[in-house]
Amino acid sequence: MMHFEWRARAWGVLLSSLAFGACTGRIQQGAAGATGSTTGSSTGAGNTTGSATGAGNTTGAGGATGAAGAGTTMTPAQVAALCASGTASLDPGPAFVRRVTHLEYDNTIRDLLGTPTTIGNQFPTEEVRLGFDNNAAALSVSPDLAAQYLDAAETLAAAAVATSMSKLVPCDPTTAGVDACGKQFIAAFGQRAYRRPLAAADTTLLTGVFNVGKATDFKTGVRLVIETVLQSPQFLYRVEYGRAPVASDPSIAVTDGSAPNPTQVVRLDDWEMASRLSYTLWGSMPDDTLFAAAAAGKLSTDADIAAQAARMLKDPKAHDMVTDFHSQWLGLSAISALEKDATIYPAFTSTIAGLMQQEAQTFLDDVVWNENGTLETIFTAPYTFVNGPLATYYGIKGVTGSAFVKTPVDTTQRSGLLTQGGFLASQAKTNQTSPVHRGKFVREQFLCQQLPPPPPNVQIIPPALSPTLTTRQRFTQHSASAACSPCHHLMDPIGLGFETFDGAGMYRSMENGQPIDSSGQIDSADPATQGPFNGVLELEQKLGASSDVQACVTTQWFRYAYGRAETDADTCSMAALSDQFAAGGFKVQDLLVALTQTKAFLSRRVTPAAGGAP
Repeated sequence: MMHFEWRARAWGVLLSSLAFGACTGRIQQGAAGATGSTTGSSTGAGNTTGSATGAGNTTGAGGATGAAGAGTTMTPAQVAALCASGTASLDPGPAFVRRVTHLEYDNTIRDLLGTPTTIGNQFPTEEVRLGFDNNAAALSVSPDLAAQYLDAAETLAAAAVATSMSKLVPCDPTTAGVDACGKQFIAAFGQRAYRRPLAAADTTLLTGVFNVGKATDFKTGVRLVIETVLQSPQFLYRVEYGRAPVASDPSIAVTDGSAPNPTQVVRLDDWEMASRLSYTLWGSMPDDTLFAAAAAGKLSTDADIAAQAARMLKDPKAHDMVTDFHSQWLGLSAISALEKDATIYPAFTSTIAGLMQQEAQTFLDDVVWNENGTLETIFTAPYTFVNGPLATYYGIKGVTGSAFVKTPVDTTQRSGLLTQGGFLASQAKTNQTSPVHRGKFVREQFLCQQLPPPPPNVQIIPPALSPTLTTRQRFTQHSASAACSPCHHLMDPIGLGFETFDGAGMYRSMENGQPIDSSGQIDSADPATQGPFNGVLELEQKLGASSDVQACVTTQWFRYAYGRAETDADTCSMAALSDQFAAGGFKVQDLLVALTQTKAFLSRRVTPAAGGAP
C-alpha cells in the first residue's frame, strides 16, 4: 500500500515540474515575439529558417555577408560601431529555463550517483531544432516523459541505495542518529543535485519525504529522498535567475517582448555560473572544484570563469561534449546505420558503416585536441584514422588489426572530412551519389544558408540510373526545369564537385566509361568562397579559408552551447566570439573558451518573478 501512496506523492512532485516548465516558459522567458518565428512555443524561443542565401537567424533574414546572429545585414564596421556605442554591447539576449537533455540527464546521474547509465536512451526522442536536440524551445516535458522520469527515479534510487550508500551518505546513522544523519545527507546530496545550497522550503520538503521513509528504515528514507530529487524541477531544469539587481546595474532597451523595456542586466550568481559552465563544457553537473569556487565566490569575474573553462577543457568530459556537437552538427551518428544496394556496392557492409563513423569521430577528436585544432585542418588534413578492415576497404596499404591508427592519405585524392567515406556515403542514395544532398549539406551546415523546401507539387525522384550517362548528365534536368532550377542552382553545382567519389565513399575517375567531370561552382559574397572549383580538394581549400564558414561554425557553436537561436540582440556577443575565434587562428578550443566570455553567457536580462497561474 505504501508503494502506491508514495507513487501518488511522487506524481505530485513531478506534476509540479510540468507546471514549473510551463510557467517559467511563458513568464520568465517571454513568448516568441519580434525575433521569433511564427512557430514559437511555450518556452518562447523562436525557430529559424533564414533565407536561401543568408545565414539563418531568428528574424529569418540576413545575407551571406551579414554578421552572424544579426537579423539585418551589417558590415563589420557597422557591427564594431554598434558594439562600441554603449548599451548594445551589454545586452545578453533572451534567456531561457532549459530542461536537461536526455544525454545531460544520463551524465548528471553518473556524476551525482556515481553510476554510469544510459537510461535516458529509453526516454522519448528529443525534438531537433536548428540542427540540435538541446534547443530550449523544444525541451518540454510530455506526460510520457513525466511517467518515464518517475520510473527512472525509482529504478535509479533503488540501485543507488543498494550499491552506493557509503558514497552518498556522509555519516553513519547508527552512531550519528537517524535524524541527524538524514539531515546531513539531505543538505549534502540536495546541494549537489540542485547545484546550489538548499532553500528552507527545499529542506522542509525533503525532510518530510525522509521522515515518511524512515518509518520503514533509514535506507528507505534515503531512497525516497533520491526519488523525489530526481523528479524535481530544481534537478530537471537549469534555473538561472541572475543575482538580485541593484541600482548600479545597467539598463538596456528590449524590443522583443522577452523582458520589460527597458530592463536591467545582471550577472549570474556563482552557483548559477558553475552550472552554466559545467553544462556548456561538460554536458553535466559541476564537479567539486566548481562547487568550491561557487561557495567561495570565485566565479564572479571574467578571468575566474576563463580559468575554470581552461581547466575544464582538459577533462575527458569536454571531449565527449565536443563529440556530441560534431555528431549533431555533421550528422555523424547516422553513419553507422547506413545501408547500400549490395548489387552496386558489394564491399559496403554494416561493419564498414560503423567503422566509417568511428573514423570521422576519431579524426575530429584528434584535430580539436591533438593537432593545431584549427577549423581549416578539418577540411585539409592530409591524414585520416583507419583500422585494418577500413584500410582494406579504402585500398590503403600497411594497416592491420582492429585499432584505429593515424594514417596518411593520397593527397591527390583525399584530404579532410569531406573526402572520408562516412560523409560521402551518408550524403548519397542507396544506389547512387547525390549531388543534391552533398551540395545542400555544404550550404546548410558550413555556410548556414537554410534552403527552402521544394514546391509542394514537385515529386522528389532522382533521375533514373543509366548505363551510359554520368551523374552530371542525368542531373541536367534540374537546371532545365523552371520549378527546380532556383534552388538546385544553389546545391547541384557544389554537389557535382564530389563526383570523383561514389555513393559508398570510394574514389573513382570514370563513370559508365566516361571520365568524371568534377568541376563545381559556389555562388557567395565571400571572395574566398565565390567562384569555380575543380573537385573536392579545391572545394575544401575554399571552405577552409572562407569567412562565411568561420561565421557559420561560430553560429553553430552558439546555438549548441546556448541552446537557442541567435537574435538581433546577440550581435555583439556573436562579434566577440568571431573576434576571439579569429585571434587564435580559428582554433576550436579558443572558441570554446570564448563561449564563456560573452554577455550572452555571463549575464541575463532581469525579468519579473514568476507569479500567478502559468
